[in-house]
Amino acid sequence: MALTKSKNSESRSLIKHSLSQKGSTIAIAMSATSERELVRFALSDQRLAEKSIVELWNRYKKRLYLYVKYKLNKNRYAGEEQEKYIIEDIIQNTFCDVIENLKEYNPKFEVSTWIYNITNKHFVRYVRETQKYNGRTLGFDDTAESYSLSSDCREPDIEFELKEFERIVIFFVQSLKTKEDKEVFLLYLQNLHTKNIANLLGNTQDAVRARLNRTIKSFKKFLNKQYPEYLNSTTLSQIKNLNIRVSVN
Repeated sequence: MALTKSKNSESRSLIKHSLSQKGSTIAIAMSATSERELVRFALSDQRLAEKSIVELWNRYKKRLYLYVKYKLNKNRYAGEEQEKYIIEDIIQNTFCDVIENLKEYNPKFEVSTWIYNITNKHFVRYVRETQKYNGRTLGFDDTAESYSLSSDCREPDIEFELKEFERIVIFFVQSLKTKEDKEVFLLYLQNLHTKNIANLLGNTQDAVRARLNRTIKSFKKFLNKQYPEYLNSTTLSQIKNLNIRVSVN
């Protein structure tokens, strides 16, 4: 059984083109551009339109892959052999919709909210087709997978993505070589002022600030190398207050 394919072949060609550019370097200015601005460029600037779409694709392809994989495994809708094909198909269909419906995006809301809603739509479509193909109901509840674009900008992926980001942060903290670096970074995650951190560690504020700046730079380098999609994510702004607990021994 094949998923419903997008009618716009140009959209798929653009996505395939972005995949072929894996080793290329996109302009620094583009990588630092906000997601709302990327959508605006894609709509209004012919010179930057394609690069803007490719940048969005690069920021979301891994995140959406993990998200759809999580949903498939959670609901047991696919065997291991089918999983990769299904995930890639859902993601490509999602971005075909993104490209074709850029004018429908409302800048009042987060781009991530819009993209994840489209992803969920295609996931629901896959489940419905699977149910129809199998001639039975798999216990899927559409209402549990629908999310409204309310004024509070609640993101449908918030729980999953924060957990994924926490896992990444924990991996980084565990990679730090000194107990002092781990301590100062973990206290920073609790949104404490450097003065409070200095008092807790029995150190000077200048020393804490210097160590913290060095550790944050290391974290950004770590993200840029290992998880670049999160370096531009709105989740990065939520790094504080994660309240992550990691051994500092």
